[in-house]
This record gives sequence, structure tokens and C-alpha cells, in this order.
Amino acid sequence: MRMVQCLIIGAGPYGLALANYLHEQGTEFKITGKPMELWREHTFPSADLRSDMPTSEIVHPTGEYAISRFYGMRYPDKPVPRGRVAVSLYREYVDWVLAQLPYPIRPDYVMDLQKEKAGFVATLANGDKVRAHHVVIATGIAHHLKIPRTFQGDPRVIHSYQVQFIATLRKKRVLVVGAGQSAAESIDLLLENENDVEWYSRKPPRFYTEPLDLPRWIFNLVIRSAGLLHRLPPKMIQRVFGIFSATTMTPDYQSRVEKIPRYSHLPETAGYDAIVTATGYRYDVKALNFLSPDLLSQIRVSQDIPVVDRQFRSSVPNLYFIGPITEPFFGPPMKFIVGARYMAPRLARVLAS
Repeated sequence: MRMVQCLIIGAGPYGLALANYLHEQGTEFKITGKPMELWREHTFPSADLRSDMPTSEIVHPTGEYAISRFYGMRYPDKPVPRGRVAVSLYREYVDWVLAQLPYPIRPDYVMDLQKEKAGFVATLANGDKVRAHHVVIATGIAHHLKIPRTFQGDPRVIHSYQVQFIATLRKKRVLVVGAGQSAAESIDLLLENENDVEWYSRKPPRFYTEPLDLPRWIFNLVIRSAGLLHRLPPKMIQRVFGIFSATTMTPDYQSRVEKIPRYSHLPETAGYDAIVTATGYRYDVKALNFLSPDLLSQIRVSQDIPVVDRQFRSSVPNLYFIGPITEPFFGPPMKFIVGARYMAPRLARVLAS
């Protein structure tokens, strides 16, 4: 096997953003994963993204994949919509981008990643192997579903990430757990499919347009502040933004969710056909089950999350992490696609050297 310069594991917005920069600068790479899987398969089809047009674009150094460009080509007689993006429209945009990419994506998961003396070797689901000098892990949220201990091991439990399974429920008695946007979207889909829905959240939901409990202008500053925030200690970033990152629902769901029974204490669950846990994500490097035990033991962590420097480099030479798992070190921008604007040019320069 010939060794490539870089292997990107994950073909979501962070993996694609980095691939776009590497391609433009002529750095050799391979990228593997199901392209934009979260948005194509694990978002509620009738919902809106919680981000607007400019902050939802797949990053490219020349702006090749601007949503405004896509919209002007696809709908030339309509003005570009402002505000949040409908999931259905965003999926059209994603398909448009993927059709134009000038490099291939291997649509396989990595099943095993080993550190070797000269680099890394990754084994794909089909048995193929890829050797690389550098590896960038951009696997997003899929490995990190948070299910409260109370519900672990219960075969009726479906995490809100598993939209395709929630969509199969019809005329069932369902309990939804959580107070955030995913809970609202789950409730909406379940009611649409004629389910008998009840809801458990310890506190009433906070109805607010933005995903962080901040005025819009401050939110816009925050999600563009990754470089500044990395100068702060991780615990300070978490403490400061923890104040503002209370779970919220957008106001357009308020009348819908307030029509169903809500419990502030967990009800007896025996009578439910299904339990949807809209309880978010907890990042833990051990959940990345493709990392070999030896490699995993070499990764320095803080509260189970790999520690990265300003170039997204981990404690293992030539191993990098990008995307939401880096939020403790770069702040809330990494929760959103817009964080890739900061990451991609900087890491691409490192990988070219």
C-alpha cells in the first residue's frame, strides 16, 4: 500500500471543508465516510436548521459552494431566503455540492485505526486498508449519543438522532424525554404520524430563536470567535458559555408542544410502546470504537475529550481532531458548521508542511 499524505475520517461539513482546502492547495489526501450523513439521514425532514444561510455553507477557499450561488442557479426567479434554512432545501443544497466535488469520497466507515512507526493504517468496513502520514478525525456526533442511565438497555428507547426509526412509529403511545429542539421536532413528527405522545422534561422549555441563549448580534460574534477563545483555559470556556447554552426550542413549536401532557417527574414507563430520548450528546474519545486500544491509550484527554492545540493536533503526533468534539478548546463555534471556516485554512497549512 502506498502511503498518502492525509486521511480524513468523516465526510461531514468539517471533513469536506478540510478536503476542499487540501484539494485546492494540491495536498494529497483520501476522505472516507458517508457524505453529510447527519443532514441527509438524521435530521427531521419537515424542520428548519437552527442556523441561517451564511453559517450553513460547506466551506471552500473560493466560496465555490455558497448557498446563495446554489439558490440562484436552482431558483433563478426567487429571492434568496433569509434566516433559517429548511431541512428539505438544505438537502437539495448538499446534493448539489456533492455532485460537484472534484475528488472521490470512499463511502465506508473506518473499523480500525492503528498507529505505526511511519504513520497510521486504517481498515475500512470492506476490508480495504489505507496508510497515511497524517489522520484527521472528523466523525461528528454519531458516536456520542447521550442516553440517561435510567433508559440504558431498554429496547424501546430511540435516540432523537435516529430519525428514521422515529418516523416508523404510528399510532403508538410514546414518551419523549428532553426540553430542547430535538424534543420539539420529535414531538412534531410523532403527532403527525398519529401517535399518542407524552413528554417528560424536568424544567419547562425555554422558547428562543437562537440555539444559544444570547441576543442575535452577540451570538454572531460568539460563533466567529474560535481563534480568540482558544487562548482561554478549557474550563473557563465551558463555565462562561455554560451560562448561555441552556437548551432551547424555537418559538414556532410552542403551540404544538404545549398541547400535550408534560411531566416534570419521570412517569411510570411500563405503558409506553417507545421512549424517544432527545437528550443530546456527550463527547468521549472512548466512544470512537475504531481507535485501537494502543492508540487510544496514547491520546491525552480532559474530561474524556482529546486535548488539541491551536492547530487541532492531539498528543499523538500527526493525529488531529476537528468538529464538535473540540468545543471545549475553541468554544461554541465548533458546534456549528461555521466553525469550519476557522479550522480548514489553518489545518490545511499544517498538513501541507
